[in-house]
Amino acid sequence: MPWNHWVIIAIAVWLIISPWLLGFSMLNLAVWNNILAGGLVIVMALWNFVPPEE
Repeated sequence: MPWNHWVIIAIAVWLIISPWLLGFSMLNLAVWNNILAGGLVIVMALWNFVPPEE
């Protein structure tokens, strides 16, 4: 498995937890934006782990 997928997943996890660590968790729209964007990035990165069928 390529190491860059793990880096992308780590960045997505940071995106999800950053509202609480950086102190803007009271802004609901920003929190939901970070959660949905981070979740989408994780799903796409995990999707790339699956080898294509021939």
